[in-house]
Amino acid sequence: MSSLRSLDSVNDWAAETSESISARLEGAKSSQAQTRLTLGTMALVSIMMLIASYNAYLSYDYSWIRDDVGYAKDLSHKSAPYILMEQALKDWASSRTVQVSLLGIRVSVDDTPVLGSSILSILSIWLFLLARRENHTIGFLLRNTDTPRRWRHDAAGVQSASFAAGQRWLIFHTILSNSMFATCDPSLAQVTSLDGPLSDGPSNPLLARLGRASFRVARSFFFLFPAIACLATFAVDRRSYFVCDLFDEHFAPPKIEPFFWYSMLIFFACWSPLVLCCWRAHLYSTATERVLREYGHKLSEDLLHAETSSSET
Repeated sequence: MSSLRSLDSVNDWAAETSESISARLEGAKSSQAQTRLTLGTMALVSIMMLIASYNAYLSYDYSWIRDDVGYAKDLSHKSAPYILMEQALKDWASSRTVQVSLLGIRVSVDDTPVLGSSILSILSIWLFLLARRENHTIGFLLRNTDTPRRWRHDAAGVQSASFAAGQRWLIFHTILSNSMFATCDPSLAQVTSLDGPLSDGPSNPLLARLGRASFRVARSFFFLFPAIACLATFAVDRRSYFVCDLFDEHFAPPKIEPFFWYSMLIFFACWSPLVLCCWRAHLYSTATERVLREYGHKLSEDLLHAETSSSET
């Protein structure tokens, strides 16, 4: 521990080279790309779970079959309406099984809460580790390349910075352009001109604050959406145990069997780490954005200070 603390007194750029900065930038971009991919995969899995559950228990086809399927008993087996209804019933019944082409398997909608929560739980751990790696890679890179607010003076009184402003500018915008959530302006305004402020941004301070709050909500939503979708799917599945079963001859509700309780335990055992990992990943992402914005502010101040000093001389 003492050896690690002693590194704080060493100049940040004592061992840095252009090649090491390029390698660290590539690592930062790789972390950002993997985080985006994992978030997209989790969102896709969550959407598939919601669609399957909705189609099975809440869709129009489900309501139609539940309320009007008895109409088929009054029709001739050779009539066109009966043939169409029979085909519609087959299509709806087959849609209750989701085929995962990538894995080559078929999953019943009744198993979605258990299997879906298990998959999302594993992916959330992966997302948490990626967000942590992204935060550490970018955070330490920015800390090591940061120039102090006050420029140092050598024995001859000459001002100097710890690193070239152009390199810091490249580092800042490389990370910013590859980030999905970090932005120079945390609002929903649009860039429509080369000069002046964002012209499409709200002039009312209250509307401006609402715009920034909307962006923060949208950012948090993508991290928490898998946990929300998983819980919604579980709620729809539990509801199905207390409504009529369309596959039962008398449309009686399913019986509460031991699987009802086993699946509930498995779900919460997977959903709990899912929520925790998604929330921690969100905190890491927010911390990365915060340190990146601080780096940009200090870079702008140093550039302004350098411009002012050169104009005075």
